Amino acid sequence: MDLLDIALASITFLSYKEKLLLKKNLDSIKSLAILSIDDIQLLIKRVLKNVKWNPLKCVKEAEISSKLFDAFDIKGVTCTDCEFPAMLRAIPDPPYAFFYRGNLEVLNKNTVSVVGTRNCTSESSKAAFDFSKAACDDNMAVVSGLAYGIDSFAHKGALSSEKDCCTAAIIPSGIDTIVPYGHKKLAQKILERNGLIASEYVPGTPAMAFRFVERNRIIAALSASTVVIHAPGGSGSLITADFAMDYNRELYFHSVGFSQMSEKVSQSVEKQKALKGKKNIKTARSYVDDGAAVISDYADFIKARLSPPGYRSCELLEGNL
Repeated sequence: MDLLDIALASITFLSYKEKLLLKKNLDSIKSLAILSIDDIQLLIKRVLKNVKWNPLKCVKEAEISSKLFDAFDIKGVTCTDCEFPAMLRAIPDPPYAFFYRGNLEVLNKNTVSVVGTRNCTSESSKAAFDFSKAACDDNMAVVSGLAYGIDSFAHKGALSSEKDCCTAAIIPSGIDTIVPYGHKKLAQKILERNGLIASEYVPGTPAMAFRFVERNRIIAALSASTVVIHAPGGSGSLITADFAMDYNRELYFHSVGFSQMSEKVSQSVEKQKALKGKKNIKTARSYVDDGAAVISDYADFIKARLSPPGYRSCELLEGNL
């Protein structure tokens, strides 16, 4: 990855296709440095409104990011490179570039994305841990977001397996900074076990609220299946579920979290309606009504994947629907 790729990856007002078009028409970072906003509009054939463009600042920030590559042993691939994760390339809105520390080969294994709320219970945290350990024991790799709560137990469960290359953490910032900071040691353990820390953001990019949502789409994209362990109505983890459905991925809810969510759903949804003014807040139950399956453990997950469409594990849903 060269300096021009780093600079293009940092431009937020262009789509990945537009960045590819610029790359095709530019021969070096110097050619980007003299590009006006009118030049860009001409090349991408789109009018850019309310866009601030400072090419010299873009180049300077790319140079700063480049120095972080060596300092943190960061590598990067663009969406045209053969090493770019195939599952990620397949979505309609892949990132232009993917930055990582550790072993990118983790994403060439069979992967499962495991997500859930930060405010998990002892039962749902154990479910995340046990599911992820069993998945890795079965030579899968677990993808999650390194967040507090369910994500952390998913990574820890994966790391408890004797298998290496077992987990990938996708974070909402440049990977020179671990988010959240409290999981710095967990991130280090992932790297020590030949795992992966990755992001679509250039080194030096801070975490911001909208980047958590963008990160969730990466988590959903990187696996054929997403398993939601525990997520109340309106939870950010259900954004990942939405992305999984949009990308035609398999979506599952764990019975432990599903049961807990069903017990509290009325109060939770009514509270969030009042706070957010929304009439239709999706819940775990609404995803199941739309076709997601409920599974009790990793063995049940495998059974569900091999079952015909419409599998529900009816005994688990009894009393919850």
